[in-house]
Amino acid sequence: MSVRRRILAIGKPRFALSEMAYLEANYDVDYVLPTTREATKSAIASVCKASPTPYDACFWLFGWTHYRPFDEDLLAPVMPCPMFAGGGAGYDAVDVKWITSHGALYTNTPGTPTIGTADMHVFLVLAALRGTTLAEKTAREGRWRDGLGLMDDPQGKVLGIVGMGDIGREVARKLKVFDMDIAYYNRRQLPADVEEKLGAKYYSSLDELLKKCDVLSINCPLTPETKNMISDREFALMKDGSYFVNTARGAIVDEEALIRALESGKISRAGLDVFATEPNINEYFRKSDRVTIQPHYGGFSVGTVKFGEKLVLGNIRSFLESGKPLTPVTL
Repeated sequence: MSVRRRILAIGKPRFALSEMAYLEANYDVDYVLPTTREATKSAIASVCKASPTPYDACFWLFGWTHYRPFDEDLLAPVMPCPMFAGGGAGYDAVDVKWITSHGALYTNTPGTPTIGTADMHVFLVLAALRGTTLAEKTAREGRWRDGLGLMDDPQGKVLGIVGMGDIGREVARKLKVFDMDIAYYNRRQLPADVEEKLGAKYYSSLDELLKKCDVLSINCPLTPETKNMISDREFALMKDGSYFVNTARGAIVDEEALIRALESGKISRAGLDVFATEPNINEYFRKSDRVTIQPHYGGFSVGTVKFGEKLVLGNIRSFLESGKPLTPVTL
């Protein structure tokens, strides 16, 4: 009698229920319900020890900030396992090199956060320009508009996008509607027809983009090259009273440099959905009414998570049935 193949699931889907039901009907699935890092690590070790055979695939979904990173310390008990599928387009929290060094594959969910993250980015650009955090605080304290000055408008402002991938292009498309002028810096220039459609002007130099933009929009991935790429020198190149918005990764900006830029007035206001030490947020950002903050929430919409869960489970199914996942990560 053949032994059914086994899957380790770190978390349960909220929306991709039919996809999960298919896997449960055709494979043996063990669940770990993640909580804290240490509790999750202990649960994984315990389940793996009790498993009669090694797992044929392992996956995790979304909302993993509190127990990341996905590294040897967390996943060693799962090895040998030929395939890991993670929820999220970025994989800076995953030790892909360690996984692949064991001959295993890793898959992500590219494209899933595009719409939700771009929507959040638009919200934060408008919040920074219009000073909504201070205005809301004033209204909530019963002071109506007492002490509030005139806020800024998006019309005619130059939006300087760093990183023109799927999210950057969607941000450009959405904010062009507000009559913003779109400029961008990217590793590669977009095709001419795409630039024309977006009304986007390419800058081959980050420094030149910084000098031209009114709103600096961060949409690039976190890599060794982009870590702290925006620091004191870069802020100094920007116009006085500019704005800063980041929905990519917190460590792309030197947070202490951003605080200095805010305090000096070089940056008027900022909108942040990501932080270098999340889930812990620098106290300055939590308390400053010149900064609108969100808890890395851009991708946490029903549509985003539903699509992402389906792709995670689709990667598992495709690998187990054909030996080839849908969206493998190659370094």
